[in-house]
Amino acid sequence: MKSLLLALPFSLFGYGQSANEIVLTDENLGISLGENVGVFEDKTNAFPAVNALLELIDDPFVKTEQAIPDFNFTANRFWLRFTLTNHSSKTDFIFETGRTVTNKVEFFEVEEKRAVQHYISGDDFAYNDKKIIHRKNLFPIALEQNESKTFYVKLESDGELLFAPIIVHDHMGFFAEDFKDQFTNGFYYGLIALVVIIYFFFFIFLRDRSFLFYILYAFSQGILQFSLDGYSHHHIFPKGGYFTSHLLLFFAGLTVLFSLTYVNHFLNLKKHSQGLLKIFNISRFAIGLIIIMSLIPGPLYELSFPIINGASLFSVLLAAYAIIRLRTKGVEVDLFFALAFIILIIGGVVFILGNISVVGDKMISLGALKISSALEFVILSISMSNKYGKLKKEKELAQKEALITLEEKNALMDESNTKLERQVKERTSEIELQKEELSKINEEIVSSIKYALRIQEAILPSDEHVNLLIPNSFILYRPKDVVSGDFYFIEATSTANVSDASRFVLVAAVDCTGHGVPGAFMSIVGNNLLTQTLTKSAVSSPGEVLNYLNEGVNRTLRRTIDGKAISDGMDIAMCALNHDHTKLFFAGAKNPLYLSRHKSVFDQNDIPEAMHVIAETEDVVLLEIKGDKHPIGNSSDELIPFINHTIDLMVDDQIYVFTDGYADQFGGPKSKKFNYRRFRELLIKISSMPMADQKATLETEFIKWLGTEEQIDDVLVISFKID
Repeated sequence: MKSLLLALPFSLFGYGQSANEIVLTDENLGISLGENVGVFEDKTNAFPAVNALLELIDDPFVKTEQAIPDFNFTANRFWLRFTLTNHSSKTDFIFETGRTVTNKVEFFEVEEKRAVQHYISGDDFAYNDKKIIHRKNLFPIALEQNESKTFYVKLESDGELLFAPIIVHDHMGFFAEDFKDQFTNGFYYGLIALVVIIYFFFFIFLRDRSFLFYILYAFSQGILQFSLDGYSHHHIFPKGGYFTSHLLLFFAGLTVLFSLTYVNHFLNLKKHSQGLLKIFNISRFAIGLIIIMSLIPGPLYELSFPIINGASLFSVLLAAYAIIRLRTKGVEVDLFFALAFIILIIGGVVFILGNISVVGDKMISLGALKISSALEFVILSISMSNKYGKLKKEKELAQKEALITLEEKNALMDESNTKLERQVKERTSEIELQKEELSKINEEIVSSIKYALRIQEAILPSDEHVNLLIPNSFILYRPKDVVSGDFYFIEATSTANVSDASRFVLVAAVDCTGHGVPGAFMSIVGNNLLTQTLTKSAVSSPGEVLNYLNEGVNRTLRRTIDGKAISDGMDIAMCALNHDHTKLFFAGAKNPLYLSRHKSVFDQNDIPEAMHVIAETEDVVLLEIKGDKHPIGNSSDELIPFINHTIDLMVDDQIYVFTDGYADQFGGPKSKKFNYRRFRELLIKISSMPMADQKATLETEFIKWLGTEEQIDDVLVISFKID
């Protein structure tokens, strides 16, 4: 008795299965057969897999009695159960269910309370994970004649309209019908593409914004239908997930937004009705908020589905109302434009009423929007062509009026030109005289500048002099103008002691304020003061040289003239190399000294505390000693002394001193400064080359970076290697 009682619930469960039987015949293939399907709404998401359902004692499924089970807007999970018995002449079938935009569709074939087949489909899964690679939710079924099998279907939506046609297709017959669908869809999307392309050129030619918004409306409507038909999942976001789900709602909102904007511009509501314009602007703002809601997962996203459907219905009714209102006020509205929106209203109303389950046949409501929108675009295209003709006539009329005005102006200009010719002849003779005077002045200025160049070249050390004092060296010198504000100073000197240990070579790279003639004047002042230090016994280090130079510039230029401060001065990097090339003394006013050294002999403990590594490669490190932050000149009454640094040198060390012209030059692909980072990387890259090659590379890279830009400052780079 106990075993009989235990078996009773399972027998009832089996009875429920037979109540959900669908008998397949040749006549009912290809139509929805949902009347005998069992439905279970899993409101608590307690049954994520079919195995949990199969273990239930009580049967939760309820018979639908609907050809197409309709669950409205929902985010709940639904289970379907049915048994197929094959009394048809076919044995190979395709099962279709759910909308193409359903998030998850899972199909199970069950035998003896266990799943023997499991297939997936829907927007949340990758497109290629489907068993039958197709935009619709399709699953294969094999049934011998008179054979019966039980199937379960799990459907999940994220708030979108959810309904489930139960259609069993003959395998070959399905693809024959699908070819016709593909042809129809191709015609529809071809029409949309044609509208977008043609009227894009109309917009380019006429610059009328109503053409632009018509294009945007047609494009967004096309993408909306593209998504509804399942093509977005296939061609745009085949991996599924967030973008596949949200694309539909996003473009639904854009379609409504652009349609309202298009109607507003076509009807010129700003001119004809301020009241309607205000309603349209408020509506567009509300639609914009809905579009933002559609991008936020969760309750706001779920709520967006019914709202956007209501907003779509409201927008087409508002457009119809605007057309009627303007016609009653006597405003001429193109009849084709009005007819297009009447057709759209009919299709839109059927579509939206289908979405809210007022129209029972979902296939009819889905097709209504596509058919009405296609007819709408055909008729609107005629309307826009009429507008094009109207604008063309208005343009021709405006051109005629402009031609008359132009002829009148030409007559006045002829008269004016006669007067001007007389005045031009009079002024031409005056200009010729002024030109001769300016030519003489220009010749004098050029001659003066050339003479200034000769003076500046005379104060610069000759190549022979440089090669004698620092043989393994190079100097890259590129003035911005004929004469330069940068100059170099290379001289031999000694301290009061006349021994070899007292002999040094001074090397300085100097950047005077300004460039051209003003800079050249400063360079002469600086060179004279530096030359004086060679005979001053009190000056015995680079730091003392800079102190002397600072005092001399401030004394020579006088810091104020007529109560105004003089800010002229110079930046300098100066070093002194002793006679046996074992030590280098350095002081800088704003400008640094760079030293490259082989890594094989580099030791952090061998360098001064003020020297730091600023770049390195596998073989070489580049070190820097920064100059003091204050320049030569431009000082207060209290002159700040410059710090002197001592560096122990090694064979193959290479010294670089320079001005800021190279690093500050604008150029390159984005017209930016070369900057000191690139400059350091370039120096360490070329440091192992011969000196002549280093100079050539620096000059080539500078010219390449300069491109079509103008050189903004004088450029000076000096380098010598320790042998």
